[in-house]
Amino acid sequence: MATEPHPPQFVLERNQRLSRSLLWGCQRAFFEHQGIEAWRQGLVPNFITSNPVIGRAYAQVVLGWMRDWCGGARGEGGRLLAPDPGQPFYLIELGAGAGRFAFHFLEAFRQLRARSQLRDVAFRYVMTDLPERNLEFWLSHPRLQPFLEEGLLDIARFDAERDEQLELRHSGIVLAPGTVANPLALVANYFFDSIPQDAFSLHDGVLHECLVSVASPRPEPELAAPDLLERAVVSFEDHPAEGACYGDVELDRILADYQERLDDTTFLFPSSALRCLRRLQRLAGDRLLLLSGDKGHASEDELRERSSGVSLVKHGGAFSLMVNYDAIGQYFRRRDGQVLRPIHRHVSLHVAAFLLGQPPDGHGETELAYEEAIEKFGPDDYSTLLKRLAKHYEEMSLEELLAALRWSGWDSGMLMDIFPVLVAQAESADEPLRQEVCWAIQQVWETDYPLGAEEEDLAFHLGILLYVMDRPEQALTFFEHSLRLCDEEPGTYFNQGMCHVRLRQDARALECFERALALAPDFSEAREMLSQLQSPDWRQGPEEDEEAGGAGE
Repeated sequence: MATEPHPPQFVLERNQRLSRSLLWGCQRAFFEHQGIEAWRQGLVPNFITSNPVIGRAYAQVVLGWMRDWCGGARGEGGRLLAPDPGQPFYLIELGAGAGRFAFHFLEAFRQLRARSQLRDVAFRYVMTDLPERNLEFWLSHPRLQPFLEEGLLDIARFDAERDEQLELRHSGIVLAPGTVANPLALVANYFFDSIPQDAFSLHDGVLHECLVSVASPRPEPELAAPDLLERAVVSFEDHPAEGACYGDVELDRILADYQERLDDTTFLFPSSALRCLRRLQRLAGDRLLLLSGDKGHASEDELRERSSGVSLVKHGGAFSLMVNYDAIGQYFRRRDGQVLRPIHRHVSLHVAAFLLGQPPDGHGETELAYEEAIEKFGPDDYSTLLKRLAKHYEEMSLEELLAALRWSGWDSGMLMDIFPVLVAQAESADEPLRQEVCWAIQQVWETDYPLGAEEEDLAFHLGILLYVMDRPEQALTFFEHSLRLCDEEPGTYFNQGMCHVRLRQDARALECFERALALAPDFSEAREMLSQLQSPDWRQGPEEDEEAGGAGE
C-alpha cells in the first residue's frame, strides 16, 4: 500500500540545552510583536490568575506579611510602622501582561489597608514586563491612572534573565541593591512557566539531560521570528549529564539531591527562575515574599509520578512548560527560608508562598492569611467550582445568579456568561430584586478592566439589562460607554433610539435610528421605528414598547 511521504524537515537546532534553545528567542519575539494583543485576542490563558478572587486573596496575604514586618514598631494610636517608615514596601509583579491582576489586587489592597492598622504604611506596586508596548498600555489605561496618581503604582521594564535593578517610569526612582530599605514582595503568576528552564531525566540512578531539537517544514531565515513556533516541530532526546551541569553550587546541589532521591522520572528545572530570584533577593536585602500561581509540581512525590517526556504546550506563537515548585522551595529552604503551600493537590493552579528573612515575631500573620485566603478556599478551588457552576446557570434563580456574581467579586466575565439567563430573569423580577440587579451592574462595571476592542461589549449588555428593567435613562449611559469604548454598531444606536422613545425624546430617537440605518441600510427594525416616528399618528395609539437589543445583541 502506498503511503504519503513525510514532508522534508529543515533542522534549525539539534540537541541543545533547553534553556539555550532558539525557542526562547521566538517566545520573546512573539510577546514583543503582539504586545497587549496576546491577551486581547485570548492567545495567552490568563483568567485564572487575573480575576477579583485571586486579587483579593493575594492582597490578604501581602497585608498579613506586612503586619509581621511592622510588628516591631508602632506610632500614635497604635498604628503599625514599617521597619523604615521613610520608604514604602515595594511589591514587584513579574510579567504583569495585560495588567488585570494588578488592577484587581490594588482595588482589594486599597480597601483592606484603609480599614487596618497599616493604613499609614507606605506601599508601592510595581508592574513589570519585557515588551515596551505593554508598559505604554498600562501608562495610558484609565483604570490604572488613579493608582499612578496616588503613588500606589509604578511601572518598570524588567528582563528576568538579565536585569539587577528597576527604573520606575512614573516616579523616576531606581530600585537597586542597597537602596530598598524595607522587605520586598514579588508576584509571579503564569511567569516561571514562560521563561527559560531545563529538562532532566533519571534512569537507573543516572542523570540525563533532555536536549531539544527544533525543525521546520520550510527554511527559516529568521530564527527568532514571532510566528516560528506555530510551525516548529520540537523533540527531546536524553543524553547522560557529565560533571556539574551549571557550575553553580546552589543549582548543582539541588540537581544532585534529585539524583539521590528520585527514581526513574523526567523533571523540569527552573534555572532562569532561580537566578532571577537570586538577583531579586539581593535587591530585597534577603527579606522576601514570593507569591506565585502557575501549573506545576509542588513536591518530590509529584515529580516521581511524572511520565517520561517533556510536555511543551503551545499558545499560538508562544508556549509554556510546567513549573518545578519543589526546586524553588528547595532554594528557599537552603537559605533558611519557608514555604507555604496547600496541603491538598491543586486541580488547575498551584499557589505557593516563599519567605526569606525573619520578622520580629515570625511569620504568624502571613501564615494565617495564607491559610484563610489560599489553603482553605483559594483561587484553584474557585476555578474548579466555577467550571462546575457554569454548567447549571440556566437552572438558577435570579437570587442565585446574584449570589454567584457576589462570590466572583463582581467579575465581568461571569456576568457575560450568565447574561442570557440574567436578562430573562431580571425582566420579570419584582422591583426590589430589580434594584439589586441595578446595584450589581454598577459593581461589575467598576470592577471591569477593559482591554479595548473587546470581543464581548460589556457596556452594551449592561445597557440591555437596564432597558428590560425599564431603566432607559441608565441604559443610555451604558450604550454611550459602548460607543466610546468599542466600534460603532447599528444595534447600539438602535437601542439608544428605543431608550429615547421610552423617555418620549422623539427628536433624539430619530437621530439614533437614522444613524443605525446609515451604518446598516438593511436594518429593518430601525427602518420600521423611523417610519413610526415620522407618522402623523405617532403616540396617538398605545405607547410603543419595543425590545432593545436589535441587530447588535
